Amino acid sequence: MIKYRKNMFVDAVYRNRRGQLKNHIDTGVIWLQGNREIGMNYRHNAFPFRQDSNILYYSGLDLPDIHIIIDIDKDREILFGEDLSVEQTVWVGQRPSLAWYAEQSGISEVLPLSQLEEYLSNALRKNRIIHTLPTYHAYHDILIHQYIRSNHRHSVDLIKAIVAQRSIKEDREIHEIEQALSVTAKAHKVIRENANAGMTEQSILSKAMEVVIDANCRLAYPAIITVHGEILHSNRYENILSEGQLLLCDLGVENQMHYASDITRTIPVNRIFTGRQKEVYDLVLKAKDESIERLRPGIAYKEVHTLASVILAQGLVDIGLLKGDADEIVAKGAHALFFPHGLGHMMGMDVHDMEGLGEKYVGYNKIIEKSDQFGINHLRLGRNLQKGNVITVEPGIYFIPALIDSWQSQNKFPEHISYSELKKWSSFGGIRLEDNVVITSKKGKILGPAIPC
Repeated sequence: MIKYRKNMFVDAVYRNRRGQLKNHIDTGVIWLQGNREIGMNYRHNAFPFRQDSNILYYSGLDLPDIHIIIDIDKDREILFGEDLSVEQTVWVGQRPSLAWYAEQSGISEVLPLSQLEEYLSNALRKNRIIHTLPTYHAYHDILIHQYIRSNHRHSVDLIKAIVAQRSIKEDREIHEIEQALSVTAKAHKVIRENANAGMTEQSILSKAMEVVIDANCRLAYPAIITVHGEILHSNRYENILSEGQLLLCDLGVENQMHYASDITRTIPVNRIFTGRQKEVYDLVLKAKDESIERLRPGIAYKEVHTLASVILAQGLVDIGLLKGDADEIVAKGAHALFFPHGLGHMMGMDVHDMEGLGEKYVGYNKIIEKSDQFGINHLRLGRNLQKGNVITVEPGIYFIPALIDSWQSQNKFPEHISYSELKKWSSFGGIRLEDNVVITSKKGKILGPAIPC
């Protein structure tokens, strides 16, 4: 038989995690759905499989078509799934039994998938609570409607318990994130070395992907490698680099244990800044560094976002693109013409950690609620930081022609925005710088090896 490497923590880790979860849910049945393989254009030609992160966190089991039941009242933990048939092994090879996987995870019972519906139905007949999570695949919804009922609502208690637990990273998780960052650093080094006039974005990406694949990793999200940094999430790689341009590179690796990294650097083509580029770059770097310096347990990340915004606004006043008092500019939201996104987000087993559970639970609470003002409304994390949180810090300045034209046509904030001066900057692009930071007992600590800014 093929020797299988587990790519898991020891079983006690998962038993303890499930035990902590059970301590926060008084009664009922927790149903965690694993992911399926999804056909790219027909069933047997599938996209690369990615397991649900909650299944990974509470079991470490990285195989499709499994479900985990944690029965609080009966003190049972059950892995539902199927062993491979002989015909299936012809195509995918042999793998250990489900019982073997359950043992690695510290789960004591294994039942066939065909019995899952009956188990849940029996619980419902006894008026027991079925705790489920928000779904992000249609087939998850279908199973909930089929096995439980069409008007079932996900469990807010379960969401809050998982967010509270997964938000505080264990030392072993920090180690995995830093391992992902070590590969990310090598990929960014290759990108920096190849940011030369005449190269294509696609060829630079391919060289970075050699590093990623050689480390047996994958990307944590579609890479952004573009000379059009003003497009915040550009995943096209068709441009040829030219002297005088900036190359924005937002690339993070997910390691074999499925922990993410998320790093952005902006590089002048041929490594030579123009005077204007250097001025804006130094401003973004200042906002990043001073934001990280401000981080500590207990501070609201929304406050740190405001600090970064004021730094950027004051710099843009000094350059002549904004006018007036920086605090007033930020309070009104005029700075968001240049900084239309949030300062950062949680990061861990998902690059935007746990956001599938709901941003209002992960990034906010009843005390600190999300703003609807343009710019800060895209801040994914606003609540007070805690020791053990891992976050991104990613300020940026962008010159987005469509947004500038729209605001100018509406005559928005004429007392603060120098539209006549902005005409000279229409082809500038954008600059973003991003680091990954863990909150320690006293401050924020940048994770991973040093990646040159």
